[in-house]
Amino acid sequence: MRIGFAGNLEKQGIAEYRAELMKQAELAGHACKAYSNGGEIKLAEKAPELLVVVGGDGSLLRFAAVAAERDIPILGVNLGRIGFLSEIAAEEFGNALERILSGDYRVEERMMLRCCVDGCECANCLNDVLVFKQSFSGTIQVGLSCDGKDVGTVFCDGIIASTPTGSTAYNLSAGGPVVTQNLEAIAVTPVCSHTLHVRPIVSSADSVWSFHVSGTGFVAGDGIRLRKVNPDDAIVVTKSERRVKFIRFGEQNVFELIHRKLS
Repeated sequence: MRIGFAGNLEKQGIAEYRAELMKQAELAGHACKAYSNGGEIKLAEKAPELLVVVGGDGSLLRFAAVAAERDIPILGVNLGRIGFLSEIAAEEFGNALERILSGDYRVEERMMLRCCVDGCECANCLNDVLVFKQSFSGTIQVGLSCDGKDVGTVFCDGIIASTPTGSTAYNLSAGGPVVTQNLEAIAVTPVCSHTLHVRPIVSSADSVWSFHVSGTGFVAGDGIRLRKVNPDDAIVVTKSERRVKFIRFGEQNVFELIHRKLS
């Protein structure tokens, strides 16, 4: 099996853990290759059949979009603080490989969001799209519409549009709802809103969300700043055609994860 190994090499210890896991896989007879960034995976002549991402949720988010683009399942090896998306600890890797080879696993697919600005695609995101203000002080004024219907205008620090996966990330910290993984939906939550009549909203995954800013702001996807936006820009968030595939060995209980990892 062709196995790719990735992680955020800027984090201490990731390179060493990645090298150790690669050694284990090579001794088991697998063809292994290390990837430093998503661009290398995107341009690879032969995509890996499995992508092992070493680190925390941030590392997984760095590689989720390109894995979805090339239809590569991800096995997350948690070395981070939270690890909502990872499936195993580093010491479980050898057993996990054996289970994958024997077919003792399942593939879990998760929806993504597609963000476009003025008709041009900016990103496909596993967690969320964020429209936020330019400076630390003050607020940003954001107009929202859903499926062509006006929702209102909000004075806030920003607006989060999240997937069910992202509902337990920034969305949850901002007071948004937890959306279970068996429901495909888009959750839209204002951050530190000064306009209290617009509350967190959960819509169909097929909804088309549009956002306009009154001044200057920015759009970010999965924690990465994408571009600056101005009042004339149309920011549109929809369900992506791409899906992220995760290797799972058991059922995840999102409520137990929240209690155990965020308490």
